[in-house]
Amino acid sequence: MTDARKIALTWKIRESLRTEGFDICGIAQASPHHEDSNHISEWIAAGRNGSMTFIERNLDKRGDITSLVEGARSVIVAGLRYFSNEPSAGSDNYFVSRYARVRDYHAVMEEKLDRVQKIIKKLVPDSSSRVFCDAGPVTEKAWAIRAGLGWRGKNSLVINKDIGSFFFLGEIVTTAEFLYDYTSARDRCGDCTLCIDSCPTGAICNDRTIDARRCISYLTIEHDGNLPGEFSGRTENMIFGCDRCQEVCPWNKKAVHYTDKELVPEVSLTSLTRRDWQNMTPDDFKKIFRSSPIKRTGYKMIRRNIDFANYGSPEKG
Repeated sequence: MTDARKIALTWKIRESLRTEGFDICGIAQASPHHEDSNHISEWIAAGRNGSMTFIERNLDKRGDITSLVEGARSVIVAGLRYFSNEPSAGSDNYFVSRYARVRDYHAVMEEKLDRVQKIIKKLVPDSSSRVFCDAGPVTEKAWAIRAGLGWRGKNSLVINKDIGSFFFLGEIVTTAEFLYDYTSARDRCGDCTLCIDSCPTGAICNDRTIDARRCISYLTIEHDGNLPGEFSGRTENMIFGCDRCQEVCPWNKKAVHYTDKELVPEVSLTSLTRRDWQNMTPDDFKKIFRSSPIKRTGYKMIRRNIDFANYGSPEKG
């Protein structure tokens, strides 16, 4: 493919990503990076994945993205901001992570990227592509950094200097060729340790990874069974996820409310009171969260989280 053709194709795909509402995007050259699977293996060996054994599968593919699409040449990475800061129904309300206050981002991101993928196919008929969003053996954070979207913060999240860290990631792995972005791994966290110091359960490790066994997000979303008693009173009013490390990050001072209409939820979760949550039936749960990522956790686990938050609340010792 000629340079002129690459320039034209790259411009059209970037324009299509902007049309879809993505706030940031970048393109990296597809190639093996076995260090990715090595880092994950070390993290697993330390037991920091908790009960998430699915991460142990396909480790070889996590280190070689070209194994996911034969002949892959490019990895397109796109970010969609989801920040919101609406006041809760009451000062004593339960907390739900901001990512779950919008429509299930998996569906939103995949639909957007599928439309872009079709454009690639139209422009490059002999190309093959696959869309990924928090699925499959793709090391999303590593590829976001390679595509120039930001750096890995001390809280393990990718931080972008313009929009912070409240954004979803999605990828298109394709055999089509583009102009690739210049990437800089510059660490802009400096000496700041606000995220580490503010974590309620001390889950942030000193190597920019998270010990899932101590992470409130993992405990309230992924962990089966009873929640560890050592965290009683430390999950505060959080019943689904935790944004603390992002809330204190100086780079999120620039975060602004999302504008993409496809993210608008059917029900505003911040309007739900404690009484609404406590009186919720299984049928209510299905109706309210039918297009929410919360449905994946299920009614029983949400009830467990509510009971744990109540037990550990200050007024109940």
